[in-house]
Amino acid sequence: MMANDRSMTVPFLKSAYPWLIVCCGMLFYCFNYFLRSAPSAMQNELTQAFHITGYQFGLLTSAYYWAYTPMQIPAGMIYDKFGVRLVLCAASLIATLGLSIFISADTFLLAWSGRFLIGLGCAFAYIGILKLASVWLPANRFAIVAGLATAAGMTCGAMTQKYITHVVDVSNYQAALHPALFAGVVLSIIIILVVKDRPWNQVNAANEMQAPMNFEQLTNALRIIFTNRQMWLIGIIGCLLYLPASVFLDAYCKQYLITVYQITPAQAVNVANLTFYGWIISGPIIGAFSDKIKRRCLPLTITGFFAAALLCFVFYMPIALNLWSLYCIFFLIGFCCGAHPLCFPLGKENNPIQISGTAVAATNMLIMLGGMIFPPIVGKLLDLHSTMIGTNGLPIYSSSDYTFALSVIPLGVALGIFLSIFLKETYCESQAKEADEKIFRPIPLRAETRAEPAAN
Repeated sequence: MMANDRSMTVPFLKSAYPWLIVCCGMLFYCFNYFLRSAPSAMQNELTQAFHITGYQFGLLTSAYYWAYTPMQIPAGMIYDKFGVRLVLCAASLIATLGLSIFISADTFLLAWSGRFLIGLGCAFAYIGILKLASVWLPANRFAIVAGLATAAGMTCGAMTQKYITHVVDVSNYQAALHPALFAGVVLSIIIILVVKDRPWNQVNAANEMQAPMNFEQLTNALRIIFTNRQMWLIGIIGCLLYLPASVFLDAYCKQYLITVYQITPAQAVNVANLTFYGWIISGPIIGAFSDKIKRRCLPLTITGFFAAALLCFVFYMPIALNLWSLYCIFFLIGFCCGAHPLCFPLGKENNPIQISGTAVAATNMLIMLGGMIFPPIVGKLLDLHSTMIGTNGLPIYSSSDYTFALSVIPLGVALGIFLSIFLKETYCESQAKEADEKIFRPIPLRAETRAEPAAN
């Protein structure tokens, strides 16, 4: 019996260990999501601490994306070239350093610099998960991992809003962020101890290049990706469909709900969290459903249509919604936005598998342009539309100011759904051209080199 138990345990450990490694990547993504979404719960505190306008708050929020977004391509290439373990550990330490600067900042410029460093380290988070999944798990688990990762991040986002709102009510935003410094150091240690770059018995895995890409291959990878019209469509659509998170949830949601619907900060956080929870539930479900029916575009378009309709209802319908109506509507908005991670398998399947890290990075870079561009625009629109000035010299924003400025979100989602009509279905299979795949195939060894030595 003991021998049988041992024989059953070994296969279980072999099958569970790849998921453990992927989960380490998800932990870093959760850490990243805490750091990314924290400003939304601290808008008033940050505005008062640095005496900034809506436009400057948008700049402070977007500082994360100014580093995060352009680093996606280099991050993907770095993963493809050097593997995940050391890179992910270094990224965690950089993000932790940025957080320490942000906490101790006493000027707007220093706080902006801290947010920039946070974005620089977190640029490796989501790509790292998907790179680990592409190496350690079967291809038909990729979309599920993308959905699970998003769900994990959204869970952390929901907890972040509630936690920070509670702490700043009794203390200050620095006290709310201090525990994350310890978490960042511990996470770096976990990554370096647990994560491996590839399975031990697959040193030259079929879906991995046998040697790091040289300069010519890197150039070819960029050429293939950025001359592919589908990649641009996927990225732009993903950017527009992600605006409810990158602009609304990450920056303005709490204050919008308080101002427009006259609810308490705790109630506003609960409404925002329902959006996260809807996203959490639907991400893995829609990912698994997409893998099952072997369709990416259909779930993306249908759910996006309903998300746009619900957002328009919230922003433009002249109906006084009660708290329970807000709970239901924002949960449904989050649920419909849960198809967004399908953009990543679409990007992966439109390129050779050997450059999956770079392809996913390019997709993520285009998607995250929304967080880089739109928060300052929304802040500027708030300042332009506002007609009231407080005693401290800062603008006071009314419900009409928020509705006007945040209109970019429902209009952007609607445009994304229109563009999705032009997406080509991949049917969960690689659509890469044979000529492109040949570029990255390892050169076969010569016959005399391959020959095995004669038996003694």
